[in-house]
Amino acid sequence: MKHWRHILLTTITILSLVFCSSEFALAQTANDYWLAADKALAAGNTDSTFYYLNLFREKFGRQYAFAYTTFLTEEDYRPLHNDARWTAFMDSMRTYKHEIEDKREITYPQKVVVEDTNAPTVKRYDILLDIDVEKKTLAVTTTAIIDFKGRESIDFTLWKNSTINHIRYKNKELTYSFDTKDKSTNTYISQGAPLRLTAPKNKGICSIDFNYTCNLDSLDTWMSSMEKDWVQLGYYMAWFPINNNSRDFTANVSISIKKGYMVSGSGIVKCKGDKWEMSQPWESFDLQIVASPSLKSKKMTSNGRTFEVVYTDFTDADADSALVACNEALQFYTHLFKTNPSNDYMKFLVVPHSGGGISRKNFIAYATRRFNEHFKTAIGHEMGHFWWNKAPTFSWEDWLNEGFAEFSKLWYIKCHFDKHVFECYLEACREDSRHACPIYKVDRDAPEAYDALYNKGALLLYDLEQKVGEQRFFEFMKGVAKREITSTALLVDYAEEKFGKEIREWIENRIKS
Repeated sequence: MKHWRHILLTTITILSLVFCSSEFALAQTANDYWLAADKALAAGNTDSTFYYLNLFREKFGRQYAFAYTTFLTEEDYRPLHNDARWTAFMDSMRTYKHEIEDKREITYPQKVVVEDTNAPTVKRYDILLDIDVEKKTLAVTTTAIIDFKGRESIDFTLWKNSTINHIRYKNKELTYSFDTKDKSTNTYISQGAPLRLTAPKNKGICSIDFNYTCNLDSLDTWMSSMEKDWVQLGYYMAWFPINNNSRDFTANVSISIKKGYMVSGSGIVKCKGDKWEMSQPWESFDLQIVASPSLKSKKMTSNGRTFEVVYTDFTDADADSALVACNEALQFYTHLFKTNPSNDYMKFLVVPHSGGGISRKNFIAYATRRFNEHFKTAIGHEMGHFWWNKAPTFSWEDWLNEGFAEFSKLWYIKCHFDKHVFECYLEACREDSRHACPIYKVDRDAPEAYDALYNKGALLLYDLEQKVGEQRFFEFMKGVAKREITSTALLVDYAEEKFGKEIREWIENRIKS
C-alpha cells in the first residue's frame, strides 16, 4: 500500500512539474526562473521551487554566481534551508562563485584625495520652492549664506536641466558659468551639471540670491521621483545648489504644491495656510522633500524622543512595527556604544519604489513595501550612521562611516535574530569580502569600493572583536564615537593606545590587504 501511494505521489509531482515547465517554456532569462521560484515558494510548492532554482543554476549559475550571497540572506527562502536540495543548490552556487573569483585578477583602483580645509562653504539655505507636479517643474528662489574664505569662486552642482534666471549679491548680478552639457563633478549626482560662481569683491561671508527653474521630465536618479503619486527631491538630483565641501548647513524651505498633496521631508515640517514649511535647524548636507496625495504619518514618543514614520502604501500595522523597531535599534546602539546621539526627534521615511536606504541627521529613508527582516536590518545599518558619520565620504576614509555602520548591523542581527540567521549574514559578509580589493586608498568612485569599504570594513571590526574580546572591543568603539574619529590615522593611534602596537599593526595590515 505504501509502495502504490509513493508511486501516486511521485506521478502527481512529475505531472505538476511537467505542467509548470510547459507553461514556462518561453522563459529565457535568469530573472524569469528566479521569479518563477519565488512564485512557487509563495504558493507553498517546494518541489516546483527547487525545479526552477535548479533551472536557474543549470542555465545561469555561473553567469550569476555572485547571487550566492543574495540567496544566503533572503528571508523568504529560509524555510528551505534544512532541505538537502537547498544545501546542494547553494554548494553549487558557492563553487561557481569561487571558481570565477579564483581565476579573476583583483582590480585595485586607487585615488588619493587631498582635502581643501579652507574651501568656501555654504552655511545656510533659505528657499522658496514651487512644485508643479503635472508639468514636472520646480521654480526655486534660494538665498544662500556663503563663506568664500577669500577665494575667487565657489563650485556647485545643480540639476542639469535647470534654467538660471539670475544669481545676485545685493541686487547686483554675479558672474557664473553653467553648461548643462558638462559632466557632473559629483560622483553621487549623475544628472547634475557644474556651476561655478565668481565671488563678490569682499570674498567673505555673503548672502547670495539664486533664482532658477528645473525641468524634471527626464529625471532618472536614485532616491528621486517626480510622479503624481510620489515626489521625492534631494541631494542625488541637486534640486538646490550643492557644494561638496558644505556638510553642515542649516536650512528653511517654504514649499508650494497643488492642493491635496501632503508634504514631509528631512526636517520638521508643518502646514501653514496654503504652504508647507520645513525647518532643518540641525547641521546637515541634504534637503529631502517628499510629497504625495496619499502620504501618511505615525508617531510615538519614548524616553523623551519622538519617532515618526512617513509612508504611502505601507500598511498601518507595518508602520507601528517600524516605530517599535526604530526605538529598539536606537536604544540598543545607545547601550552598546555607551554614547547617546544628540537627536530627540527621528523620522523614518518609507519610499514606495525600488532602491536602498540613506541616513541623514535625524532622518532615514528606505525603499520597501513591507515590514520584514530586510527592513529591520536596513534600520540596523542606517541607524548605525547616527554614531558613524564623521569621516569624509568622498575618499576611502568613508570606511569609517560605512564599514562601522555595516558592522553595527551585523551585531544588531546577532543580538536580535536567531543564530542561523546571523551566521547567514556573517557568511555573506565574508563571501562579499573574499575577492574584494584593499580598503587603503581605494578610489571611492569605483564600483570596487563598495565591498572594500562596507564588507571588508565590517569584517575587520568583527574579527577585531573576536581577537580582543567583547568588553574591550566595545570600550574601544565607545572611545571612537566619543572622540568623533575622522581618519584611519587617528583610529590606529587610538587602537595602539587601547590594545598595543601588535593590534595597531594587525589593523593596518587588514586595511592594506
